Parts: sequence; structure tokens; C-alpha cells
Amino acid sequence: MESFLPYMTNDFSVGLYSEDTDDIYHSAHGAVNEAYEKFIKPLNLKNILAKKDELKVLDICFGIGYNTKVLINEFKRFKNKRIDIDCVDTNFQLMKLSPFISTRINFIDRVLKQKELYKNINSYDEAKKIIELKKKRVRSHYKISQEVNYTILKELYKGEKIQIDNETKKILTDNQNFLFFDKGILKIVEFLEKKEDKYYQSNILNAYLHNIYYKNITKRYINKYADIVSLNFFAQDIRDFVKNTSSVYDIVLLDGFTPLKCPCIWSQDFFEKLYSLMRQDAILVTYNSSAVTRSALLNTGFFIGNTFDKKRNVVGTIASKNDSLIKNKLTKKQLGLLGTRAGIPFRDANLDLDNYEIINNRKFEVENSTLESSSRYLKRCKNEI
Repeated sequence: MESFLPYMTNDFSVGLYSEDTDDIYHSAHGAVNEAYEKFIKPLNLKNILAKKDELKVLDICFGIGYNTKVLINEFKRFKNKRIDIDCVDTNFQLMKLSPFISTRINFIDRVLKQKELYKNINSYDEAKKIIELKKKRVRSHYKISQEVNYTILKELYKGEKIQIDNETKKILTDNQNFLFFDKGILKIVEFLEKKEDKYYQSNILNAYLHNIYYKNITKRYINKYADIVSLNFFAQDIRDFVKNTSSVYDIVLLDGFTPLKCPCIWSQDFFEKLYSLMRQDAILVTYNSSAVTRSALLNTGFFIGNTFDKKRNVVGTIASKNDSLIKNKLTKKQLGLLGTRAGIPFRDANLDLDNYEIINNRKFEVENSTLESSSRYLKRCKNEI
């Protein structure tokens, strides 16, 4: 079982560090804001929904669910629209953790106890000032409404008896993690696990849990999303999923580990399969702007462009079959880079190679290529845009 350590990001949303892969789920700069800036904002939902009443979405590498959460949070502002999201990740434990992860900004004393977050701060007063400044800044940042977490919880266990495995429960209830997880939702799950006990009404604790359940899960609070949001969870290799699904998508969110960590989801062959599952006006968004990824998308037949943050720094890539949907085209210099050795794509013809094989096969191709190196190209074109 993969192990995870929660940490607080700069916008006070929670991220997870994976010890097994030695990588983090979402940026330390802010998990919520990253999801919004890199994935949801570039979609321009208003334009998409001006032409459609229903959207079919594929969230690749669902992880702890921030992309789906932020998407739902944005989508619920539109009236008389429906959204159906396929959430795919190999790790079902991560999916089950996702509803519990919440945004926290009012725990000054508790945050100070997380010593690793403030190693270079010597005094309580100094730390308190920093937290107060962060709190002011956080208020202007993007927020996910709590109803979204409850919606995901409800959909995640739809049709099943609620059951949190011991490994996940240990992460959620560990004293050192108390700051990071929403205990209200955990109590709801505890109630749902016990509610089949016919004597639960005489149990004071379960009566208390029943009140939490009523306030957050019942028709009065949660069914307002039931008619507009549908979530489908698949704990499997995304390559197996795309080979077997019959769905066709309007939006694809690709948020896996980096190409050198997980090349199987960045191969040209994988993009070719995604291409066949996307409508003509569908959009694919990813944080990845590497040459190896962009060349694979371009070779597949996608039109591609840049996505930007507020400071107009390139933060990712947008792709579509429809050129008119790409507002920020790649520059001449960016396009030229794709023709160097850096742009040689990963290959996985049958979508079944392991990551080690995919990396080594590309390494062999790069070493035997006559293409110009990326470093030489960039030096030669340093004055180009």
C-alpha cells in the first residue's frame, strides 16, 4: 500500500507527498490555485457551455481530486447544465482520501506546531505575523465550497456500503495529521458505516453523527447537485481504461506525474488513443509544457498552445482538434524546439510497456538521432521569441 504524508500548501489547501514515488500531488505554491490556474481557467467554461448543455469529462490521474473539485465548483454556477466526470487513478486509496482534504486558514497556533513549515522562523510573534499576512492573501484566492467535498463523498460511495480501509483511516485519524483533514466528513463516514446497526438510534454518538449526516448529506443540502453532477470512479491503469471505454469526451484533464516519472501517460501512442475519444471541439489541458509532450500531441494531430498564469508565465499546454479553440499559439521558438532531440516522443505502441522500458527505448532513439540537440538549438535561437 502506497504511503502518503499530508502537507500545507501556500494557499492553505492540503497536498500529499508520496513516499513511494518521491513526488508530491500538486504544487507547494497552492493546490487549489494550481488546479484553477493550470486546468480550469484555460478551459473557458463560459464559452464551452454557451454551446452545450452537457459535458463529458475525463480526469486522468484523479489523485486527491482538486481538478475535479475546482471544476465542479465552477460548473455549479451555470444553470440548467449537466456534467459527467470519469475519474481515473490507479490508487483507490487516494480517491477515498479526496473528500476529507479541505482548505484551512484559521489555525494559527496549530500551524505553528507544524515545525517543518517554519524552520527558519525564530519567534512566535514573527510566525504569527506571517500567518496573518497569509490569511489576508488567502481570502482573495480561489475557494472550493464544502458542498463539493460532500458531493464527491456521496458519489464516491454511491451504491456501496461505506467502508474506509484501515490504511486510509490511519492516515485520516493520526494525531499528527489532525490539521489536514475534515473531521466532519470522517464522522459522516463513521455514521454511514454503523447505520445498518438497528440499535444506532439509542446510541448517543450515532445520534450526534446522524445530525452531521442530516445537515450535510440529506436532500435539503446535497441533492441540489444530484441533477447536475455525476462522478464515476475507476481504480485502474488509465491505458487500460482508454482502450476499453466507449465514452467520448468534451474535456480531458491530464495531471499525472512528470514524463520522467510516468512516461506511459505522455507517449504519442497514448495521445493517439485520447484523440480518438475526443469530440471535434473537445479540449485537453495539462500542466506539462515539455517538448517531449508537445511534440507527441502535435504529431498526433492536435493543435496546441500555451496556458498562462496571472503574470503571463507559461504554465501548461492546451490541445484541441479545433484550431480556433487555441487562443495562445506556440511561438516560433517553441515550435522549433519540438524539432530537436528534446522533441522525440515516448512510444508505447500497445499501451502496455512499463515506465522503465518506455524511458530506455526513447533514450536509445535520442542517442542515435541525427536531430539537433535542444541546447544547441536554444543557443542558436537565443534572440528569437
